[in-house]
Amino acid sequence: MKKSYYIILIFLAFGCQSNKLYDGLKKDFAPEKEAKVFNKTPSSNNMNIPLNGMIIVRENETIYNIANKFKVIPKDIIEDNNLSKPYELKPNQILFLRHENFYIVKENDTVEKISKRFAVKKTEIIKLNKLKTPFNLVVGKKILIPLLKDFSVVDLIINEKVYDTKQITKNKYTSSNEKIKDAPFFVWPAKGEIIKNFGKFGKGQHYDGIDIMLGQNKPIYSAYDGEVAFVGSQIKKFGNLIILKHNQSWVTAYSNLGKYNVKVGDKIKKQQIIASTSQNKNYFHFQLRHNRNPVNPINYLN
Repeated sequence: MKKSYYIILIFLAFGCQSNKLYDGLKKDFAPEKEAKVFNKTPSSNNMNIPLNGMIIVRENETIYNIANKFKVIPKDIIEDNNLSKPYELKPNQILFLRHENFYIVKENDTVEKISKRFAVKKTEIIKLNKLKTPFNLVVGKKILIPLLKDFSVVDLIINEKVYDTKQITKNKYTSSNEKIKDAPFFVWPAKGEIIKNFGKFGKGQHYDGIDIMLGQNKPIYSAYDGEVAFVGSQIKKFGNLIILKHNQSWVTAYSNLGKYNVKVGDKIKKQQIIASTSQNKNYFHFQLRHNRNPVNPINYLN
């Protein structure tokens, strides 16, 4: 992080000597358009855009292999960096790439509101952006949004919409082999490859559900009879989210969805189509909960 900080300082210093570089930086810090994917083909060579949006060009790199590597489109790289034809790059040249984890502060925004909107921890926003007490935000300023999701936001919605309380109880996770007796006969919301499993990961982190790779615009089904408790897209990192409440204090949650065809209060039958996968993502997230607590869906899906 320190290295990136000094590189940016050097870059800005040289930028003061060039109107073109200054205009490029100014344009980079303007509100972004919707990001698009250039190359959707899975590849082990794909890389994530750094949180500061800045990369350094390597030997023999071009606009197009950079676009492929970071899954962006060449036109955005050209426009955001004020590049001219024939768009030749030089080793160690600095480029800025559009990053979906940038957010531009709007009027009345607070750290708490942003943490709920993007489903991330307030402490992570503060730490990542080195905010000082009382953590006031400046309208129009670009801040970084942490990559790691905070599933307590889903907890809050479930508590309010299913249990009629704003209290968030501490999650109790059952072991991967433990199964609650007399559980309903849940069915798979879709048959696909599980690309992320329920359970512990990293340092003290826990993944509260599973991610299922399915393909784009594929149907997603209700895992059991129930009622729609919540439908919405207010939480950015979860995309379209549907929460169904079932009998015996069971709840299922489906997120990162595309189109959906249900509304709050609808009575849903098991294996009824409730949504489809997104055009932008070929997977969706599924959670199964009993008495507010996440359980491993694989133990219950038939």
